[in-house]
Formats: sequence, C-alpha cells, structure tokens
Amino acid sequence: MNDASPEYGERIVALEPLGTQTIPDRERHGRARDLFALWYSANAEIATWMVGLYIVALYGTDLRSAAIGIIVGNLAGYALLGRLSMRAPRDGVPQMVASQRAFGRSGNRAPAALAFLAGVGWFAVNSVFGAYALTTLTHWPFTTNLATLVLAQVALAMYGHNLIHAFQRAAVALLTAGFVAIAVATIARHPAATAFHADAPLAIGGAVAGFSFAVALSFSYATGWLPCAADYARYLPRETSRRALFWYSFLGSALPCIAIELLGALAASALGQRASAAQSPTDAIAALLGHGLIATIALATIVLGTLTANSMNLYSGALAALVATRIAVPRVAAALVVGGIGAAIAFFGSDPRVAAEGYSNFLLLLSYWTAPWAAVVLFARERDDPQRAMGIRAGTLAWMLGVLASLPFWNQAWYVGPVPRTIPALGDLSYEVGFIVAAAAVLVLQRNFSRATG
Repeated sequence: MNDASPEYGERIVALEPLGTQTIPDRERHGRARDLFALWYSANAEIATWMVGLYIVALYGTDLRSAAIGIIVGNLAGYALLGRLSMRAPRDGVPQMVASQRAFGRSGNRAPAALAFLAGVGWFAVNSVFGAYALTTLTHWPFTTNLATLVLAQVALAMYGHNLIHAFQRAAVALLTAGFVAIAVATIARHPAATAFHADAPLAIGGAVAGFSFAVALSFSYATGWLPCAADYARYLPRETSRRALFWYSFLGSALPCIAIELLGALAASALGQRASAAQSPTDAIAALLGHGLIATIALATIVLGTLTANSMNLYSGALAALVATRIAVPRVAAALVVGGIGAAIAFFGSDPRVAAEGYSNFLLLLSYWTAPWAAVVLFARERDDPQRAMGIRAGTLAWMLGVLASLPFWNQAWYVGPVPRTIPALGDLSYEVGFIVAAAAVLVLQRNFSRATG
C-alpha cells in the first residue's frame, strides 16, 4: 500500500487493502483483549463439539480419560498458539511470512502450502457440518445450503481483518447461549456412562490408548490454528504487552475448546451406541435433543459457528496461498480462489459417513506437520540465520527430521505405524515425538552450523 492509498484503520465495512506485507505504524489499531473474543468465537463451533464426541464414540474412551486428555491436549496446543501470537505486533506480518525467519524463503514454501491446504480442508469440513444443520432447519437441498454458507463466508474473508474481528465479537454471546442450552439439555436428559467402550469402531489398545487418542485429537484440533496465529494480532500496536497477547489468545481458545469438547464427550457417553451410529452433527443432535426448540437452537448455533470459524480459515488460507505461490495477486482474489477450492471439496461431503471418517483422520494429520513446524518456529534463532547445510536451512532440515521421526508413531485409519501396531495401548504419540525431535534438531543444527562457519 502506498502513501496515496486511503487508510484502512478501524473501518469495518471496507476491503482490507493489505496482504502479506508488513503493517505500517499508521494502520496499527486494536487491543490485546480483542483476541479473546476472536479466538473464542472461532472455537465455539460444532467441529469442536465433534472432537469430544468422536473421542468417545469412535475410540471408546471412558469419560474420565477423555476429560483429562481433552484438558491436556488443549492446554498444550493453545499454549503454542499464545506463544506464536506474542511477537505478531512486533513483526506485523502474517504467521506464514514470519515463519520465513526459521525456514528461509524457499524452505518456507512447503509449510505455507500445507497451511493453505489445511485452511482449505477446515473450510470444507466446517462448511459440510454447517450445511447439514442448515438443511435440517430449512429443508432446502444440501447443495443450496452449502452454496449459501460458502457465499457468506467468502464475503467475510474478502472484507478481511476488521470485519472478521467485529463479526467474532458480535457472535460471542449467541454462541455461548447456544452451547449452554445444549449443555443443560444434555445433562438434564441423559445420564452419562463412564466406562471404556470396547465395541467402539476404532477402540484399539484399551483405555490407555483411548486417553492417548483424546490428547491427540484435541491437540490436533488446536494445532490447526497455529499457522495463522499471528494473522489476527499483526495490526496491534508494536508496544502491545506480550503477556496480554499470550493470555488473551490462550484463554480465548482453550476455555471454549475444553468446555465444548467435554460436552461432546459427555453427549457421546450418554448416547452410547447411538453416538457411534451418528454420521453427521445433525444426526447426533437429533439423537441427543430430539427435534424441539433446544434442537433448533443447537442447529442455529452450528450454522453461526460455521461462519465464525470458516471466515478465519478462508482468510488465513488465502494469505498462506500468497506466501506459498508468491503470485502477486490481491488478497481478495486469493480468498475467492481458496473459497472456490474449498467449496468444491465440500460438495463431496454430502455423504455423512465419509465426512465423519474423514474428519477424525484429518484432525490427526494436522499434528503430523504442524507440531514439528511450531517447534522450529519457536526454537529457531530470533535473527534470520543465513547458515545452510546441504543447501537447506537448519530450520527446514529440523522440520523434516521431526516429521520423519513421527512416522513410526502414526496411528489412524489411513496409516498405522510399526510402534502402535506393535503396542496398541500407546495410541498416537506422533505429535509429541515430532515436536521434541524438531525442537532438539533445530537447536543442535543451528549451533553446529554456526561453529562450522565461525
């Protein structure tokens, strides 16, 4: 943006003129506490509830283990989000641009491409869930409802940063009221069973594996936001408190996720076999709440949550696409392209069984690359280190090592590694292994490269 361009400032109904470039001081605005409402609304959605439901319904986790796993996974995942948000105002760039510090311009293209694909994937998943709910409410065809939701989400993402923040603030009270209604009805109508469900579709390895999967799924859901952690804090003034940035981002994300995932786990425990048979969120809502007023409120909450989450998925996916491709196109055009790709994928979600299976596997896939990537971004040197080994920056090599080290620990429908195949009770430990190996590798590689070139 040049000096002749009109100021964007705090205008809400205005197309955001900036894309991946650094935010100039004259455009800085907002407060750290704005991040609480933004992340709260982004996570107060049905996909979060489905995480808890799948932990019990698919993996058979007992309610106590599910609760502890959900808390552990969310605290760990969103602590990373808070840490990544802390330096956003100082850098003033999107998260996938900031990651160039550790990966270099060329090495950063692969993570940026994966962030773009994750944004498209989340956009498609949430759009399918929202379209199911809207179809139940309106009785219109699935494709009509999906197209309606896609257009609304694309409009939010096209206008950009300020409109997304304003929409998230406005949605907080409605989303809270909707999930409180679901919680009250769930607790009042259904006593929960607490034992491990050995006959669940993916119940392998017993109760210990169920706990491991609870941590993995909740952590994976949280790490899905890491590649866009800085996108919504980069407009804040440079002097914004780093402590405030951490806590508002962390609490705004962790609190709704823990509460809503626990509610989903409670619902699955209460429904028993009916939860395993539910092939879409609307199936689960109908089995849990019937078809009365509370069920209608729940479905409306699903639709609203789709808009709050997907406006951010689409916005950040477009920014990641610009970083990955380095094509000089306006951010608005990138949002349209990403929305079109996500919509095309979502149309295949009209089969609820495929959508349900794909969602749990998609969640696990997220941690396989994002956990090692986050480790590298967090532990790489503050300065842009030009040292290279074999033509690859230390950060890129460390990331690759983290991903490769996690491969034997993968455990999902698409691939079961040799470790969980041999010891099923371990569940899925890939994210822990990938993060630890990548963090250790980047610290060691940077130190050794510096000595070799010193």
